[in-house]
Amino acid sequence: MAVVGRYVELLSRCRGSGDARPIARIQAALITSGLLRGSVALHDALIRALASSSRPHAALPLYAHLLRAGLHPTPHTLPSLFKSLALSPAVPGARRLALAVHAHAVRLGLTGFLLVNNALIRVHAGLLARLPDAHLLLRTSASVDASTFNTLITAHARAGRVADARSLFDEMPARNVVSWSAMVNGYVQAGDGREALVVFSRMQDQGVCPDDTVLVGVLAACAQLGALEQGKWVHGYLKATCTRITVFLGTALVDMYAKCGEVQLGMEVFEGMKDKNVLTWTTMIKGLAMHGRGSDSLRLFSQMESLGIKPDDIAFIGALCACTHTGLVDKGRELFNSMVSRYGIKPKIEHYGCMVDLLARNGLLSEARDMVEKMPMKPDALIWGALMAGCRFHKNVELAEYVIRHWIELEPDKSGAYVLLANIYSASGRHASAREIRHVMRDKGVEKIPGCSNVEIKGVIHQFIVGDLSHPCIKDILTKWYEIDSRIRLEEGYIPDKKEVLLDIEEEEKEGALSRHSEKLAIAFALISTSDNTPIRIVKNLRVCQDCHHVTKLISKVFDITIVKPSEFVEYALGCLEQLADSGDHSARSVRDNLRVMVAGGDGTVGWVLGCLGELYVQNREPVPPVAVIPLGTGNDLSRSFGWGASFPFSWKAAAKRSLYKAILGPVSCLDSWHVVVSMPEEREEEQELNLPHSLRHLGECTFYDDGTAEGELPETILCFDGVFYNYFSIGMDAQVAYGFHQLRDEKPFLASGPLSNKLIYAGYTCKQGWFFTQCISDPELRGLTNIIRLSIKKMDSSEWEHIPVPSSVRAIVALNLHNYASGRNPWGTLKPEYLEKKGFVEAQSDDGLLEIFGLKQGWHASLVMVELISAKHIAQAAAIRLEIKGGQWRDAYMQMDGEPWKQPLSAEYSTFVDIKRVPYRSLIINGADR
Repeated sequence: MAVVGRYVELLSRCRGSGDARPIARIQAALITSGLLRGSVALHDALIRALASSSRPHAALPLYAHLLRAGLHPTPHTLPSLFKSLALSPAVPGARRLALAVHAHAVRLGLTGFLLVNNALIRVHAGLLARLPDAHLLLRTSASVDASTFNTLITAHARAGRVADARSLFDEMPARNVVSWSAMVNGYVQAGDGREALVVFSRMQDQGVCPDDTVLVGVLAACAQLGALEQGKWVHGYLKATCTRITVFLGTALVDMYAKCGEVQLGMEVFEGMKDKNVLTWTTMIKGLAMHGRGSDSLRLFSQMESLGIKPDDIAFIGALCACTHTGLVDKGRELFNSMVSRYGIKPKIEHYGCMVDLLARNGLLSEARDMVEKMPMKPDALIWGALMAGCRFHKNVELAEYVIRHWIELEPDKSGAYVLLANIYSASGRHASAREIRHVMRDKGVEKIPGCSNVEIKGVIHQFIVGDLSHPCIKDILTKWYEIDSRIRLEEGYIPDKKEVLLDIEEEEKEGALSRHSEKLAIAFALISTSDNTPIRIVKNLRVCQDCHHVTKLISKVFDITIVKPSEFVEYALGCLEQLADSGDHSARSVRDNLRVMVAGGDGTVGWVLGCLGELYVQNREPVPPVAVIPLGTGNDLSRSFGWGASFPFSWKAAAKRSLYKAILGPVSCLDSWHVVVSMPEEREEEQELNLPHSLRHLGECTFYDDGTAEGELPETILCFDGVFYNYFSIGMDAQVAYGFHQLRDEKPFLASGPLSNKLIYAGYTCKQGWFFTQCISDPELRGLTNIIRLSIKKMDSSEWEHIPVPSSVRAIVALNLHNYASGRNPWGTLKPEYLEKKGFVEAQSDDGLLEIFGLKQGWHASLVMVELISAKHIAQAAAIRLEIKGGQWRDAYMQMDGEPWKQPLSAEYSTFVDIKRVPYRSLIINGADR
């Protein structure tokens, strides 16, 4: 017995490892020694170990071996055996063996044991797919527990019988977290995310702590509904409870943010995940694609490949979707062909569906039809639906009639095919044919799925169904819609598109039917329920009709629903032109090749756009358009440097015409771009959230390369963020004043409502901060730059760092690029040719690859009124700069790039580094100076 016990202990250690080879060796030793034939305990231990291994089917012959040895199974034998059967559905005879073992259990009287009964219910509900028998076992069981009900709830949900699953759930005498998880995920699988969130809310009310499985289901429900606030709550809960973001939770968060319209937040989660699998990459790729960022999506796919992560068939679906959303037909063909040629992945019907959709959307209907007819598998309804959508968009009635014959054969009782064909007939003027399709639907009893739109207001999901007037606020909603309708007709010339409305009603009734579409009701409700700056996200179950699509764009324009950064708008416009050009539109190609961009704003706004255009070099999307400027900001150094003036004139209409003329005909100049990387120690105990400007982005954890120049202590891990500037980078008092002013302006925007008032308030604020008149004795942050423990530069054509002492008299260090500051032309210094020659400097230009480093003694932005009071000390001329800073006298370092300041926390123990070097490509600026 001691020997048997040792073997049982040994087998228990093998459980959960996944490797079946040690178990096989033990089994062989037991057979040759004869120990196995005489021991039920050894059979039980072997079956349990194999059931948890990579070869569960190897446990099945052991049951026959046990019976041939004249032994009888125990209540511990059958649960593990049934688990092995459930995990081996492809084994020949597995289902017959399951029924035989059930009969054997009945004959031996083992069904009265709870574990055996639960295993029987599990195998009938799963492997045998006999839910009525599983129900019968539940009703006739001597004892049940939560596991019994959980098994049946999950089985019913997977079978699409979510109502039966809910009945079992409500019937349970006691529930555990698995029960709640099964119900939440059951509703999600059934597409009822709203009810899933109701169940989750009830779970919270009862004080049940959710596990990862529940939270993944809740995030999926939020993704279905567009419930961003509830999804953010889950993310906040994970942070508050210090829950580790697993691959599955992280992927669910990425998916939720992407489907709720916040793809950038999804990207932040993705970049912050330490562990990613192929599904995580695929989710992010598809998320970028669905938001029209096809180039970013494909670049991410290439990055995944370069990291050695082999894409699977699902990843290729994501990449092909990216091509579809951006109209990249050639790239789609290339990816489709590479599946077999490079990765040996045989395309599935989903991949053919993506290709058909890509070709059909871009007007290549004949090629799409050829692909459908030559597919190695029979096309399903989704394939025909993709081809039909192309027919609708391009109004190809003949091909649509061909498609409908095949589609209806597969789905005779569903409305999708009929409705699309009727819409195509209507759009083509064949109203009689469209009416006939409607009659066919009525005769066959085919009902159109009603349009349903969800909108989240203050964490509550509101659902609107087409034509449904049951909402408690319906009077206010309709009143708001009449206001919307009047404004878009008056201001934008809106005329309802009635082509796709049912044809057996009067024309006036058609407009009424259009106004009751679910998304219009949802938008009207959102506008009366939210403030002006709140984004509105509508999630709909069906494709948006052409009229609603057009109306939504007009509402966004008239009511200014969306706030778009200039750089994002430029990226979107370029993407549209490139998509049209790739599809053969020669006019779009000509416009793209000759495009010039005019930006109205200050240095920060111009910098956003230049940074966006600089990405075109990285993405090989040349030519890069040059930029002209209408100066509207507080600081307009970029515009002044290239002849556009210091601020926009009061006679703005005439000036705008002149500026446009110059933008069209002006010569193009080059401008250096400077890359800044800030590397700071990661101190989680005292970590504070950085409020970075738009021009900077987080890079996450990085490794600092010590080339021997560092003087201070280096941390093991660092956090990095980077950005690009074109005009200047500053650190010290100048940046501190700018930061304080920006905070003041954000709190009291009425103080700075225009460029002139901006400058006056800035000058006054500078004086108030002690820049000129207050002695620097009380506040250490107003003193010299003693926290800069090292300033190093690289000169042109030199790879060696050179240490430069920081003058004790200066209170800000500024690295300048623009030529109107350098060489003393405006506003500082007397850098005459003799001085330049003595120091070995060159005459500064905006594209010379050099930065001028100045130390400021007094204020910079006070230059509007006190230009004569400003003094500066020229320190160096550099092709690269490194600043090493450490905490101590400064609690924080204030930094600024092109008018965008931020407060940089410092460590008293470890050094923080700022590295500046030139970007290898130059930006293009149109010169607006009068010729």
